[in-house]
Amino acid sequence: MTKNNTPTRRTRTITGWLALCMGFIISFPAAAQGLTPLDTTYALSRGILPLGEARFRLTPQDGEGCWRYEYQAKPSGIARLFIGNVSERSDFCIVDGVLQSQYFEFKRTDKSEDDYTLHFNWAEKVVRSSSGELRQLEPGMVDRLAQQIQVQLWVMERGGQPGEAEIASTKVEDDKTRVYRFRITGTQNIEVPVGRYDTVRVERVDDPDKSTRFWLLPDQDFLVAQVDQIRKGSEQLKMELKAINTPVVAAP
Repeated sequence: MTKNNTPTRRTRTITGWLALCMGFIISFPAAAQGLTPLDTTYALSRGILPLGEARFRLTPQDGEGCWRYEYQAKPSGIARLFIGNVSERSDFCIVDGVLQSQYFEFKRTDKSEDDYTLHFNWAEKVVRSSSGELRQLEPGMVDRLAQQIQVQLWVMERGGQPGEAEIASTKVEDDKTRVYRFRITGTQNIEVPVGRYDTVRVERVDDPDKSTRFWLLPDQDFLVAQVDQIRKGSEQLKMELKAINTPVVAAP
């Protein structure tokens, strides 16, 4: 690694694009041991237009292999005219090498009617939304925020090696589920506000009109360095690593 120091009903935060996962049971017992606490800040933009900042925090919880992943987005400039602060929280555990979502919540300060929660009951194999809707829970289903962790662990398990292998899994929202596929498509040296890095590139490959590309740092537990959301060849949103607020130490 080289280093130099019109809104919709549901806000599609960058986490929703990063964490697009999948209907197979995805097991990564070795990679799961590589999870470490983190606190990072990202700059959000569209072209030359800055949109605000997003902060991600991953912290261990009571219970073996259990974690809390939190996201907060604060719009700035013109973006504040369309959306307020957005926060998401995912509680998940790694059970027998499989990521299992336990609880998820979404909050938006300017539109509380969009707020919702999901409770995952793996004993009864159901997921319950705050609206009271019950859906069958299948192995490998995850909330949209934990999906980022699921993709990162899959990439970590493969050692970041590009190839034809894909990850496919199911993302659970409050009113629907959807299957997405991702592939490790290459390596690339990129520059973000925090520095220049050698990265592993991962892309969404299930929809030719919508592409999510993200770049991970192999020397820092595959931490996300940059994310691009592309629709019909046009960049819709970019997220770039701006600050590592706490040290990210590679697993031994």
